[in-house]
Amino acid sequence: MKQRFLDKDWWKNTTGATAGTIIGIILTFGTTFYIENRNKAEMARKTVMITLHNLDSAIDTMEMLLQELQRRDSLFTRVCSLMPDKYEQMGNDSLILFVNTFGSHRMNITDNTAESIFSNSFEVWQYLDDEKVIGRIGNCYSILHACYEQYNKIQNLRMDAFRAYWYQYPPTDYPNPKEAFLALIQRNDVRYVLSVHNTVVRLLERTYGIMHRLNERNKQVLGIPQEELDEIGNLLEQNSYDLSGKESK
Repeated sequence: MKQRFLDKDWWKNTTGATAGTIIGIILTFGTTFYIENRNKAEMARKTVMITLHNLDSAIDTMEMLLQELQRRDSLFTRVCSLMPDKYEQMGNDSLILFVNTFGSHRMNITDNTAESIFSNSFEVWQYLDDEKVIGRIGNCYSILHACYEQYNKIQNLRMDAFRAYWYQYPPTDYPNPKEAFLALIQRNDVRYVLSVHNTVVRLLERTYGIMHRLNERNKQVLGIPQEELDEIGNLLEQNSYDLSGKESK
């Protein structure tokens, strides 16, 4: 008997096996692609959340520094309003307070890790649905840098003037608070600081307000509650290390 070239059962089995293999490959690669994309999207979201938490912390720090500047500026404005012939109305305690406040110094440590990760992670940008979020985050960091630049500039001017005053004659060596006060406030470099201090404070108030609103808008658009960001902050603090290398508790 002549054998038929086409074996229907064989062809059916082969076709079914081939189709199953193709479907399996498609499902495998499709699932892998889906998982990879989902993982990247989740990583992008985590990176954005860490970035927003970092901005929250930086904005809170800037708010604290701004409040400190505002308190100092109130004292400076009060003193300048009593110059040159009514300053004695303040009394010795206030004169000493002015000298000490003018010479006070704060050391700030900034961490740019989160900003660097966000700026250098193309995948984060790729998986953000709203491009405006990226722009607002970038603007927040730009404004933050501008705020610190202005803050450091006025701080450096003030400290340079106070150091020059102190090196010439330390305030504790004057016979009384009045002479120590007058020796400080009559210096040209000190008078310059007092003349521009209020302008810098007003500028920082405006730029801080813009930065704060941009950051709050991002949290609103992304649907990230403040509690979730605070939780991330707590986790980061639990895994942080102090300068001695010991894990913080």
